[in-house]
Amino acid sequence: MLRNYFTLYHAAAELHQRLAGGYLFEIHSQQKNEITLAFITPEGEHLQLIVTVRSPRFSLFTREGLNRKSRNTAGIMSHLNERQITGVVISPADRQMSFFLDDGHRLVLRMFSAETNMLLVRDGVIVDAFKDGRKLENTPFAEKSDDVPYFRALDQLASDAGVFRQKLEASGSDEALDQRLLSMLPGFDRKLVRRLLAIAEGDAPEQLHNAFVTIFYELASPTPCVIEKPGEPPAFSLFEPAAGEEAVAFESVIEALNHYSRKMYRYQHVQERAGAMRRELASRIGKLEKELNASAGHDPEEVSRRNERYGHLLTGAIGTVEPSSGTVRVPNLFEPGSPDVVIPVKTGLTIQENAAWYFTQATKNRKKAAAQKLRHAELQTELDDLQRRVAGLDEADSPDRLQKALESGKSSGSRTSDKSRTAKEKTPRFRTIPITDNITLYIGKNSANNEQLTFGFAKPDDIWLHARGASGSHCILKGAAMHNASEIRRAAEIAAWHSAAKHSELAPVICTQKKYLKKDRKTPGNVIIEREQVLMVKPIKE
Repeated sequence: MLRNYFTLYHAAAELHQRLAGGYLFEIHSQQKNEITLAFITPEGEHLQLIVTVRSPRFSLFTREGLNRKSRNTAGIMSHLNERQITGVVISPADRQMSFFLDDGHRLVLRMFSAETNMLLVRDGVIVDAFKDGRKLENTPFAEKSDDVPYFRALDQLASDAGVFRQKLEASGSDEALDQRLLSMLPGFDRKLVRRLLAIAEGDAPEQLHNAFVTIFYELASPTPCVIEKPGEPPAFSLFEPAAGEEAVAFESVIEALNHYSRKMYRYQHVQERAGAMRRELASRIGKLEKELNASAGHDPEEVSRRNERYGHLLTGAIGTVEPSSGTVRVPNLFEPGSPDVVIPVKTGLTIQENAAWYFTQATKNRKKAAAQKLRHAELQTELDDLQRRVAGLDEADSPDRLQKALESGKSSGSRTSDKSRTAKEKTPRFRTIPITDNITLYIGKNSANNEQLTFGFAKPDDIWLHARGASGSHCILKGAAMHNASEIRRAAEIAAWHSAAKHSELAPVICTQKKYLKKDRKTPGNVIIEREQVLMVKPIKE
């Protein structure tokens, strides 16, 4: 439901309430297929709207504060900077959200799934665009302004069962029922129609109308939430979660979209790491199996027994035969009455010297057999470990468990060079949670680990967080500055969860830079804070 009309309808209303009367600070892009609209609200606060194009898993979300990298950032439509926002409006019959500016321009977010784009429109003409700007420039801006607004049309159907029946009958009986409903219910997509059919107790018009009325009023006054199912990516919904579903509900659509985007980013981040680890494990497993298979047909122990046997047979034949060619024929002393044995020999050596050579080779082959047996055991142990790690990745049914499987994979035994082993030993082992592409939260695991994190690992400008008045983990936010309000708040929510206040409705969390901390020599495990901010947040599990 990320680009569903009703999601965008409520998001536009919330953005209008927050931004109308404020200013467009700038527009820029820091990631491929991602555009950021930075605003200053009427209250003077910075708010960023991030829109992702051509990605089915993201649509839009907001971020508090100003977070603009100095590198790899492209400014867009800079002549619009510092223009006042007069309103944010969703098209009455289309998935297009418009930001009206005081100079007559309007920015239009066209949220058409794969064709998501940002257009700059003036006097009904597209004058610029984030994607395909040259192709769209100076073309008419299409908007379904003459159609009956979706909500008005749906309200008429909801309030009059007779009109609903007439529309249903007029849609024709030749097409499938879901297709008929899709064509007569403006703004409904296939998912909403499937939901309608699922909750209807039959396909009679009255039953379909009752189900439609239920869905319509839920869409008009939604309960936005983010649902997480084991083994599946997070899902955004406007509907109250079903019984037994693990979901986090929010009062606003924007808040739910923000939470969904964080969860989806983390899900993708962990999945990408898991994919990279699977490829690495598969490569190493292939090499181990190749090495094991290569030596499967060669048994040094069998060669050792054969060489020792030849040595004994040659010793028994001393004085009776002489090596005149590359082989000698000797009686088989081990099996009397059987045919003679033909033994390869070195022509430059006597029979006694050839026998000694075979005994020497038998000793070497015994040592080689012992080394091969040890090597096989090592290879098999490593192979079993790698296969166990692959199974652990496959069995992980949530980002948390997948993260644990990844961390377990890093620390499990395998062939590791001294250099990489030394580097690994120097790397502090803390729990890590990605907040954005380049902002990471580190969480202490116990009191000793907390001290190592705060006073051994953190840099002076890193951000330190801890639940105030409650025991809990020290948290360090790397890659962020104090103006990254949205990321800091998210980190504070996680810090509150990793404390004794995790079950509180709201918890105070201390936020400061590490340079303002000192060890409390009188009370081990405590810190002295010279400067702090306190955020009231809802504890939320990462």
